[in-house]
Amino acid sequence: MKPSASIEAPEQYFERMFANQSDFQSKRLVIGGIAYALYYLETMIDPSQVQDYILRPLLLRPQDAVHDVVSILDYAETEQLEEASQAVMNGKVVLHRGKESRLYLLGVDLKKERSINIPINERVLRGSNEAFIESLDTNLNLMRKLINSTEFVIKQYTLGRLSQTKIAVMYMKSIAKPEIVEELDKRLNSIDIDYVEAPGFIDELIQEKKSSLFPQMLITERPDRARAYLMEGKVVIAATGSPDIIILPVSFWSFFQSPEDYQISWMLGSLLRFLRICCFFITIALPAFYVSVSSFNPELLPSAFVHTLQSSLKYITLPPVIEALSMILLLEILREATVRLASPVAQTIGVVGGIVIGTVVVQANLVSTTMVIVAALTGLASFIIPSYEMSSAVRLLSYPAILLSSFFGLFGLVCFLMLIIIHLCRMHTMGLPYYKPPFGLSDVKDTLFRLPLWTLRKRPTGTAAGDQTRMRNPRSWKR
Repeated sequence: MKPSASIEAPEQYFERMFANQSDFQSKRLVIGGIAYALYYLETMIDPSQVQDYILRPLLLRPQDAVHDVVSILDYAETEQLEEASQAVMNGKVVLHRGKESRLYLLGVDLKKERSINIPINERVLRGSNEAFIESLDTNLNLMRKLINSTEFVIKQYTLGRLSQTKIAVMYMKSIAKPEIVEELDKRLNSIDIDYVEAPGFIDELIQEKKSSLFPQMLITERPDRARAYLMEGKVVIAATGSPDIIILPVSFWSFFQSPEDYQISWMLGSLLRFLRICCFFITIALPAFYVSVSSFNPELLPSAFVHTLQSSLKYITLPPVIEALSMILLLEILREATVRLASPVAQTIGVVGGIVIGTVVVQANLVSTTMVIVAALTGLASFIIPSYEMSSAVRLLSYPAILLSSFFGLFGLVCFLMLIIIHLCRMHTMGLPYYKPPFGLSDVKDTLFRLPLWTLRKRPTGTAAGDQTRMRNPRSWKR
């Protein structure tokens, strides 16, 4: 719908459109014999900017064209009332000048955002201490500062019929595969939903394997980590209102990498990464292994250890499977309680609750001391995994492993681990294999281990279609 040259018609449209909005304001002014009308939401604009950059310049130069007078960078014109009403909802002032059919959209929105802080969930001892915040513009600014190149592309989308959430897709034009960018564009444009809660909604709506426990997209709050994956040809998605961004496509091994691996020596980084992968299997298999050896296969352990295990189980009333399930469930309850409570109280609950409950259940002969050690080691192993999504998935997988071990012993545990590997091999993300066994020399360089940087000369072939050379002569000083 196009506005009329008169002031009254657009005014009636806006007052009808925002009739139920108590913060909507419609102001009429006459400056130099010319009628003006301003439409805005007073809770969304900065009054000082309206005064300094709109009203005062108009008072000084009322006869000049609006685009020559108003000194605002976020400036646009439209002849569509629907577009103007959406601009009002976005925090802009709509200016209508009498005897003109066009409307001026002036960005004077009030910006209230928290300052850039340190990462909360991905803290490292060495490396950057900047984290994303809820403002999309600020997050894009952080990425622009880290990647000062014209090859860095940002494409913006609007998702949600009612929420009108702004989404930004970032990638390196000379590195990323065009097929991945096109596929992501198709999936984002196909989303038809009232509102978007990022990153969870986006993750679930565009992922391929809907029923898998394993995360198929990496979520991070660190700009340096996002930059590292962009340089490998991956795509990054950021959204308004979320301090977390999505990285895709990623492989299974990406969830065990940490930015700190590249800030320390390659030998120590390789050791820590291999330790995380070992903890993945410890979290899944250790409680189930305890159930199988205590109920079915004690001959797998040395005789001295078997005698110790049997003596600890001598007066225990519960069977091993109930022991394991109850202790793992108790560990989950303690973890969830410490997450939901305030930090000082959470630390007290975690320490006191763990010590008191662990001591009481052992003294009451409900759980053996060996099971308490197994549960503690399982919990610690799950916390070593850098990705919260992968850590949560691994903890859930320990329950079916315990149940299968209680029915079939070690055979059930082995079959369950084989099913997990088969499931991983069948998964794809954005058309690329999710799990590729790192048996080749090119794969093992930055998966199971982190070899020296001067050996990582090529980018991953799966995501980098353009410039695959990461470094050409990194140690040219050495003769």
